[in-house]
Amino acid sequence: MLLISGCSQEKELSSVETTELRVVYSSGDANWKSCLETVSEQFMEENPGIRVELYTPGNQENRLYSDQLKILYAEDQFYDVLELREPQKIADAGLLADMPGEVTELIDPQMTGGGKGKYIPIYQMNRGIICNMDIFESLGLSAPETYEDFLVCCETIKEAGYTPIVIGGADLWHMEFWGNYLFENFMLEENQEIVWTKERAEEMLRSFRSLSEEGYVEEGYRELSDNETVQEIAAGNAVMLHTGAWMLPQIRGMNPEMGLGFFFLAGSGGTTYAVQDLSNCWGISGDCQSDPDKYGAASKFLEFFYSEGVYENVLGTMSAMSVTQRETETAESYADVLVDRAYEKDVTVTNKIVSNLDTPDGFRNSFNQILRETLWGTTSIEILAAELTADWEAEK
Repeated sequence: MLLISGCSQEKELSSVETTELRVVYSSGDANWKSCLETVSEQFMEENPGIRVELYTPGNQENRLYSDQLKILYAEDQFYDVLELREPQKIADAGLLADMPGEVTELIDPQMTGGGKGKYIPIYQMNRGIICNMDIFESLGLSAPETYEDFLVCCETIKEAGYTPIVIGGADLWHMEFWGNYLFENFMLEENQEIVWTKERAEEMLRSFRSLSEEGYVEEGYRELSDNETVQEIAAGNAVMLHTGAWMLPQIRGMNPEMGLGFFFLAGSGGTTYAVQDLSNCWGISGDCQSDPDKYGAASKFLEFFYSEGVYENVLGTMSAMSVTQRETETAESYADVLVDRAYEKDVTVTNKIVSNLDTPDGFRNSFNQILRETLWGTTSIEILAAELTADWEAEK
C-alpha cells in the first residue's frame, strides 16, 4: 500500500501542467541582468506552476537592441514578455497585445505617454555626465554651470595630463548619450518643439567634432566598449563620461574610495536639459495573448515585478525612479544623492530623446554612425549634415 501510495503521489505531481513564459531583455547592463534573475527566481517560488525563461538576443556589435527584436520577429521568436525600445514603432506594427488592465492600473498615467494600453515604462532613468570629483577638486574645478565652463574644465583637465572625456565608440548604441544631448540642444525650441534644418545639423556636428579636434576625446576610444568606459573612469584615466546614473554604482564598486559627481551638461544656447528617460518599456506579444495560460502568466509576472518590495529592489539596483501610482520608498543611495544634487540647478526637464520620438525607421542607427564618423572620421561636416538631414526627412 505504501508503494501504491507513493506511485499515485508521483503521478499526481507529474500531471501538474507548467506554463512556460519567456521574458526577452537587453543584456547590456550587468545590474539589469541581476535584477531580472532575482525577480524571476522570486516569482517562480511564489508561482510554482509558471516557469520563467530569461532570454536575450545578445549584444551584437553595432546593432541596436530594437533591431535585434526585429530579427526575433523574422525568426518567429517574438514572445512572450518583452523589454522594448522604440515601443511605439512595435505597437504600430501590430505586434503587441493589449496590456492587461491589472497591470496598467499600477502605472502612473502621466508616465505612460502614447502607449494606449500596448506598453508600459519599466522605470524612469536619468542621463547626464559622471565625473571624477577627486580630480576636479585637485584642479580647482567644480561642476560646470555653462557649456563654456565645461570647455574650460576640459582644457584644464587635458593640460593636467588626463583625458577629459571617455566615449565608448565600439558599441555604436553608446553614441546615443551624446546624440540625445546634441539633439536636445540644437534641434529643440524653447517650447521643446523640434525644428530640424541642415544648418542646425551642421552646427551640431561641428560642435561635436571640436571635442575630438581639441584633444578632449582620445582616438583610441573609437574601439572602446561601453563597459570599458566605466573602467576608464574608475582607474582615473579619464575624468568625464556621458551616460546614465545607473552607471554610478558600477564605478563606485570598482573604486569605492573615488569621489564622484553627476551633472546635467548645459547647452551652448544656455539651456540645461535634465533628461528623464522612459524609453525602456514592457510589452506582451500578440502571440502570447492568443494563449490564455501564457497571457495570464505574463500578467502575473508584470504585476509581481511592480509589487511592493520587489520593485523597490529593482529601483535601488538600477538607481532609477518609480513609474507606479503607489508611492515607493527606497533607501537613499550614493547615486540618489548625486542625482538629487544635479536637480538643484536651474534645469529644464525633458523626455525628448531620439528613441522616444516618431523618427524614420533606421534613423537612430544612421545618427549614431554619423556621430562616430564626426568624432573620429574625416568626412566633411557639410556632407555628414546633409546625409543626416536626408535620413531625418525620409518618408516614414
